[in-house]
Amino acid sequence: MNSKPITETWYTLRLARWAWRLIWNRRMAWTVVCLVSLVTVLWQWENWRSARELKAVHQRVVERLGTDDPFAFMPPRVTDEQNYFANPVLESWLHETTPGTLRLKYNPPKDALLPKDFIKPEIVEGEDGKAGRLDLKAWMAKRNLPNTEEPRLVLARELGDGNGLLPKLAEGLNKPYSIMKPGQREAMEAADGNPWAAPYPQFESLNRFQEQLGLHLRSAALAGEGDKAATIAHIMLRFCEAPARCGMIGCLVPLALHGIALDALHEALEHPVWTEEALGRLQVRLAQFDDLKQYQRAHAGEILNMFAGLTYFRRHPEAFDLGGGSDAERSVTGFVVRNMPVGWHDANVAYYTNHMLDQLGPLTPTAWLDAGSRSEAVNARVKAEVTWPNPRRILGAIAIPHVGNISQHAAETLFHRRCLIIACALEKHRLRHGAFPASLDTVKDDLKLFTLDDPAWPGHLPGFKLENGGYLLWSAGPDARDDGGEKDKDWLWRVTFSLPNPA
Repeated sequence: MNSKPITETWYTLRLARWAWRLIWNRRMAWTVVCLVSLVTVLWQWENWRSARELKAVHQRVVERLGTDDPFAFMPPRVTDEQNYFANPVLESWLHETTPGTLRLKYNPPKDALLPKDFIKPEIVEGEDGKAGRLDLKAWMAKRNLPNTEEPRLVLARELGDGNGLLPKLAEGLNKPYSIMKPGQREAMEAADGNPWAAPYPQFESLNRFQEQLGLHLRSAALAGEGDKAATIAHIMLRFCEAPARCGMIGCLVPLALHGIALDALHEALEHPVWTEEALGRLQVRLAQFDDLKQYQRAHAGEILNMFAGLTYFRRHPEAFDLGGGSDAERSVTGFVVRNMPVGWHDANVAYYTNHMLDQLGPLTPTAWLDAGSRSEAVNARVKAEVTWPNPRRILGAIAIPHVGNISQHAAETLFHRRCLIIACALEKHRLRHGAFPASLDTVKDDLKLFTLDDPAWPGHLPGFKLENGGYLLWSAGPDARDDGGEKDKDWLWRVTFSLPNPA
């Protein structure tokens, strides 16, 4: 009879008894108790000191932003009766990206506003503050057709009414709001308060669509179609407003769209096709959006949204999608999110929020002037501080965006907007008197309803002087020094008409 299995079992039992005595002898038991106690004390210490950090940063948020409610910076809830984006054409383009999900997208036909196989003319970028212009000579050469009529008339005829869409997009232009559906508040409610699942709609190739509208606007002005130009200008401005919401994306997208719209308007206003009534309506529409204030609201909303989002992880760690970064970062971040003590979590929230407030800066009209240096200082500090996988900082550091000089871009866009409002007043004066005025004081009554300060020099209008065939407006620019409209020092905005002006 083989006794080997019995012998192996006996040795296994002896080994188990020896291990049991080793683990549970008094010294080992005391060691385990000490370790557990130490971990517990450290755990509670982390919770206590991080709770103090979170309380302090919460107080700082309320003092700087005036609230801790992320809904405070969201656009209002808007009914279809008040919302331009309830336009039937736009609603027909809104689809779920994946059936059965909350993700939505406006998906217009590609090149929806252009004829089939249309060759688009290039825009030659303006220099020294001049508007970008359509290069119709090169466009006609590309078409390889006999030049028997004026290129501007050929372009206007071929573009037509944008495949029948422009008249339809003009419906509802007078509604007070332009917000993509669902709005930010409705999206949060649809996601049951989960900021990571809120179905904010996207618009497929929105910049491309805006550029097509800009082409129609430029063409209408060139062809002398004033009513069409005025209508398209308002459509473009409504599309600029629609994606604006709290959060940095809600700032960057409108900035890009406004850049396209304001440059197209710049060229369009250099053609004498506008009526006084159309110019007055355009002034009012332009004045209803402030690019710099939108940036500040978006940045503030980003802070509060992320504050709420990071807090959401505490209750729902499974909501965090670990993407990007090195393997070590993903490993540490995954542990921090899913297994961290409350203190580590609170420390990350406080770390993120403090640095975002540092980037936002003070609540002053000229805070944007130092925004670039603040952003660089914050990112340099984060890079120096998070030199190893610190569980109290790594998640907060990853969440901090590099905002760079977005606010300077917003300030320059606001300057261009205000130049357009002034340009409308100057053009109304030219229509009445046959020439542009020698001073902005002449049109001050037409401008008194609008805030038109130089963003770099609050309390002062942009600089103005007449030039041969037009005029120049300028801002003191990012150094806040008025150099009299000198190239490469001030921000310039120039209008050139082929019309006589007073000397």
